[in-house]
Amino acid sequence: MHCVIVSCVYPPEPVVSAKTSAQITQSLSTASHSVTVVTTFPNRPSGKLFNGVSRRLASWEKTLSGIKIVRCFSILSPESNMFSRLLENLSFGLTGGWQLLMAKRPQVIYANTWPIIATGIVFAVAKIRGIPLVVSVQDIYPEALIIQRRIGSDNMLARIMCWVDGVIARHSTHLIVISKGFAEIYLNKRKVPSEQLSIVPNWIDTNSIDINASRDQFRLKKNIDPKEFLLVYGGNVGVAAGMESVIESMRYLSDKDNVRLLVAGEGSELPNCKTLAKNSCGDRIVFHSPWLLEETSEVLRSADALLLPTQGTQSLVSVPSKLLSYMLAARPVIASALPESDMADLVNRSQCGWVVEPDRPDLLAAKIREISLLESSELKLRGNMGRDYVLQHFTKEVCLPKVIQILEHAGR
Repeated sequence: MHCVIVSCVYPPEPVVSAKTSAQITQSLSTASHSVTVVTTFPNRPSGKLFNGVSRRLASWEKTLSGIKIVRCFSILSPESNMFSRLLENLSFGLTGGWQLLMAKRPQVIYANTWPIIATGIVFAVAKIRGIPLVVSVQDIYPEALIIQRRIGSDNMLARIMCWVDGVIARHSTHLIVISKGFAEIYLNKRKVPSEQLSIVPNWIDTNSIDINASRDQFRLKKNIDPKEFLLVYGGNVGVAAGMESVIESMRYLSDKDNVRLLVAGEGSELPNCKTLAKNSCGDRIVFHSPWLLEETSEVLRSADALLLPTQGTQSLVSVPSKLLSYMLAARPVIASALPESDMADLVNRSQCGWVVEPDRPDLLAAKIREISLLESSELKLRGNMGRDYVLQHFTKEVCLPKVIQILEHAGR
């Protein structure tokens, strides 16, 4: 079988979708299938080209295992705004779609790319050429844009996007969604037949976190006392991250001199967050940017508790991949999420932490105050329960074979 993987991110980009696309590619190749990857030039998560990389309309390379990788031009989006994201989405859709149109016809296409536009172009090419298409849904649009207040719920654009997304979902060969909540939206709102839909959660490389990383090693680098109760946020500091609410919660803890916050990562809202922290919390909030991949274990393991904020109803339409890294690091998690969300369900089912209402810095501060008084044995127990749950349900060994089986069935 010849399979084309269309992935908007791909190694050396360190994000979860890049890694999962690469593992799907390698697994297909190992099973003696021919694989071509259509992707972008590496630029995530910062939206800036990696050192030594230059863009062309397209470039081709072949790995030692025979995998063909086609990198296509796309407009970069270093700032998280609608216009630049639209151009990024459209440009990769056009260049990637052109490669699909001109290439030798594969037996199946797997699409893990930007929603609506890029995915829609891949869908159109697949229909024109009669190629079975399996679509992976990582975020639900337009709902995610509505929640982020980028467009209104009664906006004509929102209605058009919802209709287009429904057409793609119903008429693709198969749809893979990452959670039960996502499945309910596609079954009930997009009217996708149940036999065309599968739930396969994102998985994590169990070797990505060194469980033996010292708690104090990174603290010493950042002049954080080992005796202090340290909260850590690690990830993109963008519009959807909700970090402003976290920083605001620290103001409610002004009497807790032993509680500090470490924000590791970069993103469009990082300058604003630094200004807000400086004006309200002094040196009780520490920033670490850039956050290098090789620092992941020591950053996450330096925490007494890991923070996962969301805004509004965002938790209903997204499951941040960083939650799995948090849990694998064996540290308890404080998540800001709606109680009916997949994120809250995962935290509660695994018993790895606590859930508080989003956009309520007062409630978040109260929960932090409560947790900071717990015995270290309770924190350790919560962290270990999260790690054990990930090892049972979210590993490559558990999830990857399900995706391969779907692709092989679609490509028959």
